[in-house]
Amino acid sequence: MKPTIRVVLALIMMSGFSVAAANPEPKPRSTWPQKYTVQRDDSAGTIALSTPFYTIEHDLRQGGAIRRITLRHGRAANLLVRPLETRVRDEGGAALTDLRDSAPLVTHRGSGLNEIVMVDSALMDARGHASGLRVKTTFEYRWGYIKIHKEILPPSGGVRLRELCPVSAVLAPTLTDYGYREGITEEEGAEPFSFGTNVWGKLRPDRPADPTLRTRYVPRSMIFVDPGVEGIEWFAGSDLSQWELQPAGRRGQGLCSLAPSQDPAGLALSISPLWSAETAMAVKNGCPFDFYLAVPLLEGHAYEPWIHTSFNRNRGNWVSPEEIRGWAEKGYQTVHCHNDGDYYGDGLFWRDGSYPPYSDMDRYDKVLEDCRRVGVRTATYFSNKELHPSTREFKEHGEEWGRKDSQGALRHTFYRKESEFGALMCLRSGWLEYLKLSIDRVLKNHPLDGVYFDWNVALYCKNPLHEGKGANEKAGGHWDMDELLDLMEWTRQRVGRDGLLIVHNTTVPMFVTENFADYVVATEWGYQKWTDRAPKLESLPLEWNLAGARPRGVISYGSIEKDAPRRLHRLFALEALLGGVAPWPASPETFDLLPLLKPLGDIESFRFADWRNTAVSLSERTCGAAVYSRPGEAYLLLANLDKAPREVTCALRPEKLPYPLAKLSEAALVAASPASAGEPPALDVRGLVSEGVKLNIPGDGAVFIRVK
Repeated sequence: MKPTIRVVLALIMMSGFSVAAANPEPKPRSTWPQKYTVQRDDSAGTIALSTPFYTIEHDLRQGGAIRRITLRHGRAANLLVRPLETRVRDEGGAALTDLRDSAPLVTHRGSGLNEIVMVDSALMDARGHASGLRVKTTFEYRWGYIKIHKEILPPSGGVRLRELCPVSAVLAPTLTDYGYREGITEEEGAEPFSFGTNVWGKLRPDRPADPTLRTRYVPRSMIFVDPGVEGIEWFAGSDLSQWELQPAGRRGQGLCSLAPSQDPAGLALSISPLWSAETAMAVKNGCPFDFYLAVPLLEGHAYEPWIHTSFNRNRGNWVSPEEIRGWAEKGYQTVHCHNDGDYYGDGLFWRDGSYPPYSDMDRYDKVLEDCRRVGVRTATYFSNKELHPSTREFKEHGEEWGRKDSQGALRHTFYRKESEFGALMCLRSGWLEYLKLSIDRVLKNHPLDGVYFDWNVALYCKNPLHEGKGANEKAGGHWDMDELLDLMEWTRQRVGRDGLLIVHNTTVPMFVTENFADYVVATEWGYQKWTDRAPKLESLPLEWNLAGARPRGVISYGSIEKDAPRRLHRLFALEALLGGVAPWPASPETFDLLPLLKPLGDIESFRFADWRNTAVSLSERTCGAAVYSRPGEAYLLLANLDKAPREVTCALRPEKLPYPLAKLSEAALVAASPASAGEPPALDVRGLVSEGVKLNIPGDGAVFIRVK
């Protein structure tokens, strides 16, 4: 070794320098839980808890209430324009609120990666006088959400109240789209074993015709979204009796309302398990309420379109190495084994909860190894709710773990007549630990990157055993939300920071579960079918891209009728591109359009704004535009959703781009699909940013423009 090299190496060793230091480990993605930063400022009267993705702030002079929720890569400066309030109305109708307590007792402690804030405050009247009512709240800050336990305590001897409202706030006016899962049961006409699909609505400040929401049954969850941008959600804990029965002892005595607010401007939300315009009810004991708040974890960049497919045993004809190499060459990022039904009528399928599912598991492993060899990541299917009746576990625990209706019946689900998927289970039972065991067993024994979760949703259940009652006692009613979150957190840890977690939650998207997932599957059912035409962009489901926080696959076979014209698959792929999502599974039309995005190179270096962006305007209503933007340049994706070519006037407001451009120097057409013959016309920069420039967009096609 030369002396100079020895000296250099010695200096490196003395300085403590290492290859790891020179190439630091990449920062974890938002799917991996990280520690909070906590800042308490008594002089300002605040305590703020932050992650790289959001900040939540309590007001130490307004009852310790949460007064600010800000997403680092969101749009609104604060998703709350009025703090999160606890409120009651007394026998005379006077409002008593914790926001009037200027000196609440607020303490804080850490617990691993989590943080716990405890608040003890008084409910005061308009003159700042104590009412004798107190509220004690524990805020447990976890990854992407807060678990909240609130107890409203009456004075000795009790109190008479017209309203008991643990949750009241005015939300940012940009959260115009919402969904809620109704709080009704079979008693109010809900179907036994109802899935509890979201009821969707819009409440836009500039649309006075938009109906307000008012229901006497407290919803089980509510999600509020600035579509494609950001959002917030509220949902009840597993013990629904807190919200549905207390303190009145009977259902339908509450009020949930969502209506426009003028001062301050926003959307006024209140969730009251007890409400009456005039009649007061005696409240003698403390009333506990468990609930959650969650936000989407926005990473602030665009995502590669998610290209995915699935495989199964296929009568023993496992996927060949050649086909797997073809997957990799076409750009597939992930595949999963999906074989929970007897698709071929030969009895050879993966019965939910069974193991091993096949006699030739070595062939299953060979598929996984071949995928890994070419860089395609793999997962296998698990149903969070189904257990096949042929399993020993069902025979021993099916009645104990099962999800039951008010009559004590179980629900069995079928692929076709006499071909069963399994019986529905409830995670608020021993099913949760058995499901974890099943997942762990498969991951230990096979070269998988992770798991795919179906039925990734909390469901209503009336099994009294899950409420600590006897089999013949009457259940108050619960769902398995606490346990679903337990499963999601456990699964992320089990697959690891760089492992693969795919969730499917059609009609019931939730930020709180999606935050732990790498990919989300949506729109399998529940929406109007595409028959002879595609819906307008503004009519697409909210879950199409929700808040844009995760790569999303929108299921085409769930949306398009089987006998619909093939052209609709092309439009489906175009509308997916305009939303920043991809058809699932990837279709031929997907691969036809993907080359459009090739000029971007590293897509994650851009921010994406979907067809609702205000930077690009087009003269034709049958066309739409999306934007990829980064410092110094942007790409404009212009799509024509009409079969005939269109001459379109396109105008750009560069100051409205995600990364605003102060002055444009270039504008050029860089791609088209279908490809155009000849040289593309030059684009007039000055015209583009003023009255607009005319462009020809092929029928059912798109063009891509670069500006800088």
